[in-house]
Amino acid sequence: MDLKQLECFLAVARELHFGRAAETLYMSQSSVSEAIKTLERSLGGQLFDRTSRRVALTPLGIALRHGAAPAIIQIKTSIADCKRQAAGKPRQLKIGFLGGGFYELHQPFVTEFTAAHPEIELEFVELTYVTHFAAVSDGTVDAAFCRLPLGADGLCHGPVIMRDQRMLCVPQDHPFAGADLLDPELLAQERLVRMVPGSVNHEWQDYHFPRHTPQGKQIGEGPVIRTIREAISAVCTKQGLLMLTKRAASYYATPQVAFVEIDLPAMPSALVRRVDDHRPILQEMDALLLRIACRYGVAPA
Repeated sequence: MDLKQLECFLAVARELHFGRAAETLYMSQSSVSEAIKTLERSLGGQLFDRTSRRVALTPLGIALRHGAAPAIIQIKTSIADCKRQAAGKPRQLKIGFLGGGFYELHQPFVTEFTAAHPEIELEFVELTYVTHFAAVSDGTVDAAFCRLPLGADGLCHGPVIMRDQRMLCVPQDHPFAGADLLDPELLAQERLVRMVPGSVNHEWQDYHFPRHTPQGKQIGEGPVIRTIREAISAVCTKQGLLMLTKRAASYYATPQVAFVEIDLPAMPSALVRRVDDHRPILQEMDALLLRIACRYGVAPA
């Protein structure tokens, strides 16, 4: 049993597809399959139920995923830190973000964090609707600034840094475009863009891409999107509408669309990390972001 076999297992457990797992690992599908078979022989049991149409974790596979994933991520992080140290480079923290990220808090956060920790290099990674929680779960990033609620298991978040008015993105010539505050029941006449199935949990989808109005009327199904730009393109071509935060509406101003306030709960955002990641530096980042948000008058009362 070696680290590469476990990495292959976790990739297949995440994708539930050998071909897609191989692509994420930059390996051939046959190499990934052989690594899984070797691991199964070592453990004495099957990790996946495989048919021609689907791949599913067995109880043994579920147990290994829960036990191995946190350890593998920590080992890979430690190895990467040691390699950078040996090369005379600073440690690195990767922070994911969706849309505009920290917005007006970005520059002061980077400046103050770097002044306090010159030995750590910050790298910011733009994420998508599909990856913004998955990237934290699989260790692609150390933490990510996400809209709440949490969209996946095994994650936790720090204090809410922003709580933004919700805006509906509509074509510029849409009847809603001139409204001051839109009644969400009117969404029953429209279609909203939709998430890639399975990319986040139902709670997150229902909050940000609801399928029903507050009174239970069904909202139409728009096209499936992966990025904010894809969603805005769908709005421009009148295939569906999109909900964003007021800050994001300013950030993504587009000539063909208008943004209208809608009478729905605000969208909260916070720094998200894995529940098993207890590094003090991440908690320090939470505290720093909150101090800056309070200073800028952004943090919720």
